[in-house]
Amino acid sequence: MPDESVDFYPSRAHVLTLALATLALVVLCAVAARLGFDVAQTSGSPLALFAVSASAIGVLVFTGLGLIVVRRLLLPTWPVLTLDDDGLTDWLPNLGVEQVLWSEVTGVRETRLAFRRVLAVDVADPRAVVGRQRTFVRRIAASVNSLLVGTPVVLKPGSIDSRPEELSAALSEFVAGRPSRTKPVA
Repeated sequence: MPDESVDFYPSRAHVLTLALATLALVVLCAVAARLGFDVAQTSGSPLALFAVSASAIGVLVFTGLGLIVVRRLLLPTWPVLTLDDDGLTDWLPNLGVEQVLWSEVTGVRETRLAFRRVLAVDVADPRAVVGRQRTFVRRIAASVNSLLVGTPVVLKPGSIDSRPEELSAALSEFVAGRPSRTKPVA
């Protein structure tokens, strides 16, 4: 097992895609707010007023998210994946499974998820990993990964600034120092 932690940073293509998607959502919300405002002025409809309010909130929320994404693009100092002596920590915003201890890992395999090549990190108790996620969105993502791939821990090399082979080799190096565990029968 390596003596130091290994950090992986977000790929620029992934961050740029997020930035463009966020910009598109800001523009969509702004157009909806403008249209709703025009209708609200002419008709006084409560539904139009609600649409304006919801769209304005959307503009603010997506602008904030966009600024966070742009910061990630300009200053990539925060890793999305860390491998250390304790385990792996997946910091992918909203979808990563946070920390998984090496003692929970039973293996690493390559698979496909929605026509995309991914690395599945098999764990002894997938329900426990899903259950300890801090946010509702992370729990949903982990549950969907468990249903589709068989494990809640799915690493998407396209989102990480590393070749899949490098990521797999780094994971294998950390997992190799642990005794193999089998999954419990449910």
